[in-house]
Amino acid sequence: MRSALHDARKLLVVLPSWVGDAVMATPCLRALRSTLAETRIELVGRPGLQAVLEGLPLFDGFHTHDMRGWLGPLTGSARFRAMRFDAVLLLPNSPRSAIFALATGAPLRLGWGRDGRSWMLSHALPAPRDERPRSAVDWYADLAAWALQRPVQDRVVRLACSPEQAEAGRRLLAGLPRPIVLLNPGANRPDKRWPADRFAALARSLVSTTRGSVAVTGGPAEAELVRSVVSTAGEGTVNLIDHGVTLGSLKGALAAADLLVTNDTGPRHLAAGLGTRCVSLFGPTDPRWTVLHETPAMGREIQLLAEPFLPEGVVADRVARFCGMDRIGTADVMHACTRLLSSR
Repeated sequence: MRSALHDARKLLVVLPSWVGDAVMATPCLRALRSTLAETRIELVGRPGLQAVLEGLPLFDGFHTHDMRGWLGPLTGSARFRAMRFDAVLLLPNSPRSAIFALATGAPLRLGWGRDGRSWMLSHALPAPRDERPRSAVDWYADLAAWALQRPVQDRVVRLACSPEQAEAGRRLLAGLPRPIVLLNPGANRPDKRWPADRFAALARSLVSTTRGSVAVTGGPAEAELVRSVVSTAGEGTVNLIDHGVTLGSLKGALAAADLLVTNDTGPRHLAAGLGTRCVSLFGPTDPRWTVLHETPAMGREIQLLAEPFLPEGVVADRVARFCGMDRIGTADVMHACTRLLSSR
């Protein structure tokens, strides 16, 4: 069956909200670009996501739009109606994104049919009924395969740095002795964070063992946390927030660094997309939600789980009390770092 998207001259893709999810959407975007060579593909997403995807030749335009709040989907919708998109593909599963698609006036509105929003879509793909963990990579790639009526075989996340991002990253790390290890102690929830004092202890061990350097990064809201890690760690540890790190320059720094140690949050996905080695720490979030296809198999990521012996049918998110981040030992993280650094 021929896909309706093949006749669309202008396609608008609504991106997911989180940095990590935007990275996991890259196989979907690649499939759209390679199949719809004559279609103008534009993206819409929250502020900051453009920096995540910058450098990739997968889209022709980017629109910043924040859909939070009751009026978020409708605010500024007139400008999207004026652009006269033929189709809107929804990667988020929220009713808000479906309201936004309806407000654009696009005759074709495609997405997963869930959360009571199917009536707002012209084409709704029935969602799986089981509740097993399933990577967002597959959610987005399966949606693209259905919308394009062709399989999406390549599901590896890939990013690129623009020349400006690469140069900004090099400036952040200029003069630091190698190997350079980045630490990301933050996360969007406190229970997903490995204790700050253990990040500091890890930094001291890395500096003394490798004779290299450690740079600690985070978002603006994590400035106090990053400062605490750096001050406790002592000499050889750099605070990237004090050096003006942005999402774009973080991409450049990750591309130039030798290793990242991070909680389950956005920089892990950035590292995977850039091919940077990574030690990922998981507690009350199941890693099966965020499988970044082939990355562990390619030897670039070691995942350390707070409770590695959960039965396959048990989801870590639902037994969070058994999956505290403090169950991950500093020695285990250091051992994983040593393994990945020696494999460079």
